Amino acid sequence: MRAVLVLGLAVVLASCRQEDSGSAQHEGDAGNESPASEETPLAVETKDGPVSATVTLAPAAPRLGDALVLTLVVTAKPGVAVEMPAFGEALGRFAIVDFTPREDATDDGVVLSQRYTLQTPASGRQRIPRLRVEFLDERDADAEPKVKELLTDELAFVVASVLPEGEALTELRSARAPLEELQGPWLQRNWPWLVLGVVVLAGLGSGVVAWLRRAEERARSTAFDRAMARLDRLERRGLPSADAADAWYVELSDIVRRYIEERFALRAPELTTEEFLAEAGRSPELTATHRELLSAFLATCDRVKFARYSPGEDESQGALDVAKRFLNETAASHDRAAETERRDGDPIVPQAAGAG
Repeated sequence: MRAVLVLGLAVVLASCRQEDSGSAQHEGDAGNESPASEETPLAVETKDGPVSATVTLAPAAPRLGDALVLTLVVTAKPGVAVEMPAFGEALGRFAIVDFTPREDATDDGVVLSQRYTLQTPASGRQRIPRLRVEFLDERDADAEPKVKELLTDELAFVVASVLPEGEALTELRSARAPLEELQGPWLQRNWPWLVLGVVVLAGLGSGVVAWLRRAEERARSTAFDRAMARLDRLERRGLPSADAADAWYVELSDIVRRYIEERFALRAPELTTEEFLAEAGRSPELTATHRELLSAFLATCDRVKFARYSPGEDESQGALDVAKRFLNETAASHDRAAETERRDGDPIVPQAAGAG
């Protein structure tokens, strides 16, 4: 009897060891499994001569409400100057929540990048618009350098809805009953109230129009004041030396461009100089003299930024004077237009002195 009990205990212990060994082996195999690879972002690449641009978007399959991270990486050969797209408030239909630029120098040239955090407007099919990159190839000393542009390809993707696929909304209320048709007696009884409602709506409409006009006047005045304040700060810093001319002219041209965008309700941060002049020329408030003055001014700034031209102090002072003249003359032209409109009988809210 004792021998039978000892034999049974030995069998039970042996089976337990085999189960423990199998469990350990299973856990080891599970530990060796490789984790799921992360989702690969969408990407498009565009090349033009010595410059290449890559646009990536993550996540590749976003849902409504997800933050989209768009990255533009531009690589250029040594001796090639690159102008990245200007930063604005929006990129196509997408609002820009965050923006981070970066520039790194390598043995093969320069690598510039811009990282956008975008807000998704709606679900469904969406696309990232083409981005414009300008560059100037100065590697050939015998050839005259010319500004070129590289346009990236559009990036199409789909934004999924936050609702599970196939699930219908359950919180919608049922349709109301059809409206009753207006009867003659009702109109006869209530026509005074209808007339009163029309009069009230007309008064409210006039008030809204007047408020919008005053808001537009304040915005124009603010644009002129901001631009003049920036010009004064730039002038107090002194005229630039040969090494600092590039940054000085970049800021000078940015002051004038932003003034035009705010003053004439023009939103074009990504346009080239030629496209910007063509867009600004459509404003009826810019005379032919102003357009010629603006064209010559921006051409001078581009010559310093892209052609590596080193201006003298007299030229820099002249460019600063032209910028002030342009701001003051466009402000004066607006004041003359307001006075004409006032003489025609349409009241204008008085502006602060010097507003444009």
